[in-house]
Amino acid sequence: MLQCYHVGENMDPRSVQFHEMGLDDRLLKAVADLGWAQPTLIQEKAIPLALEGKDILARARTGSGKTAAYAVPLIQRILTSKQTLQEQAVRALVLVPTKELGQQVQAMIRQLTTYCVRDVRVADISGKTELSAQRPILMEKPDVVVGTPSRVQAHIKAQNLALNALDVLIIDEADLLFSFGFEAELKDLICQLPKIYQAFLMSATLNNDVQALKELVLHNPVTLKLQGSQLPDESQLQQYSVKCEEEDKFLLIYTLLKLGLVRGKTLIFVGSLDRCYRLKLFLEQFSIPSCVLNSELPVRSRCHIISQFNQGFYNYIIATDEQRLDNPTAESKSTESSGKKKKKKKKSKSKTGKDKEYGVSRGVDFQNIANVINFDFPTSLESYIHRVGRTARADNKGTALTFVSHSELSLLEEVENALTEDSRNCALKPYGFKMDEIEGFRYRCRDAMRSVTKQAVKEARIKEIKQELLNSEKLQMYFEDNPRDLQLLRHDKDLHPAIIKPHLRNVPDYLIPSSLKNLVNPFSCRKKKLKFKPNPKGVMKTAFKKNIRGKNPLKSFRYARKAGKQKNKS
Repeated sequence: MLQCYHVGENMDPRSVQFHEMGLDDRLLKAVADLGWAQPTLIQEKAIPLALEGKDILARARTGSGKTAAYAVPLIQRILTSKQTLQEQAVRALVLVPTKELGQQVQAMIRQLTTYCVRDVRVADISGKTELSAQRPILMEKPDVVVGTPSRVQAHIKAQNLALNALDVLIIDEADLLFSFGFEAELKDLICQLPKIYQAFLMSATLNNDVQALKELVLHNPVTLKLQGSQLPDESQLQQYSVKCEEEDKFLLIYTLLKLGLVRGKTLIFVGSLDRCYRLKLFLEQFSIPSCVLNSELPVRSRCHIISQFNQGFYNYIIATDEQRLDNPTAESKSTESSGKKKKKKKKSKSKTGKDKEYGVSRGVDFQNIANVINFDFPTSLESYIHRVGRTARADNKGTALTFVSHSELSLLEEVENALTEDSRNCALKPYGFKMDEIEGFRYRCRDAMRSVTKQAVKEARIKEIKQELLNSEKLQMYFEDNPRDLQLLRHDKDLHPAIIKPHLRNVPDYLIPSSLKNLVNPFSCRKKKLKFKPNPKGVMKTAFKKNIRGKNPLKSFRYARKAGKQKNKS
């Protein structure tokens, strides 16, 4: 019989602690090292059920601790089985939609197995490395394998991976797998699994794709629908919208960042990859450093960008969630028309360099994001929730600001209607910002935009790809031997091929509106003026007494003054 739990229903009000779950001492010690004082709601409910051997379908919003909710019972099960089973085999498979999430899952499991590394080994095969290079890792039969469905399927066909002894199957971010084009690989993969295994489906939403997966994977599951709202309430997440057209978007983002009105780590979402670089080059004109998460970059570079951002090396990341694949059936229908065939082929060629197993709005562990700015309005309600869900994670507070043009008002209304259906959320508040007060900055924005041409964007993309390929491939072995030097590698360097105009670097006081002067961070917009004090008399004499061309300048000065007076008298 299907069991379904909601917040406040059939639940013990007393919180269960980690040490009360019957976990191994080594696992508890690793949890303590991570600083987890008590489990989150999803961990508190899912871990005991998983330890009982039940299949679980869990829906909880991003940042709620879903990874640990399945990683902890998974490790505990392997530790328990190692006491009786001597044969080494792959016991658990974790399927993820993106390479970034694969690396993060591997990192989490390794942190939890710090004190039992020899007993629980994990391998991430989601990277773009050649199959032959990953074969030795899989031949050692790690206990846990993490990868995307297509990558796992490729290793099975190459006979590098055997899953006949699998005990646990975990599908993380399950609602993204079909939308990322993994439907065929996933169905083929499930057919090759043993008949009996424990399964977990973890997701932020329970859409039709997740329901279809549930029928394929789960057996009499327990459904946990935790935190009915997909976004935090108003006390934790402030959501704003501001109506502005194309030119006003650049004017507003420049003002917010340059005057320091937006403070803290900020994730800026745009609609396409070209827009990412267009915005980055625009901000470079004003000496505002930022970096781009580009699906064309090597996965090591993308993960390093995220790591440095989390460590506070820079405050602004520009990203896009355009990597979501279109419906294959819709593509096939559209290509049937003879007039559009050539155009479709051209477009497909231009996207060959992009990594289809890349995602930033979901599955990436951005830490301590203070603000999310939707520079371009998201294309759907789901996309809006995934973007805004990057901030206000766990118990942290956050702010979401969305720029809305006139053509996007219908999308804004759709998002507001969906949010107001839940009593815990409210519609997006209008952002109380008077555009008239920043009209003085408009000429600067127009001046900067003249330098951000299509050719400049193209050259910047090529330049960064060359830089990152060099850093990722040729320096890989060096960075493995010298990990500290990797910290010196920055990803927010200027990419603009043109000369940046120096007068745009600082903001004159007379341009700052009087209503904003109390809010502006003085060090973010102008340099502090240095006050020079006159040198004491003794210092002046010391300076004059220095010989220049063998003469005493003080005597020369007196002699010249005397000569001048005599000349005037005559």
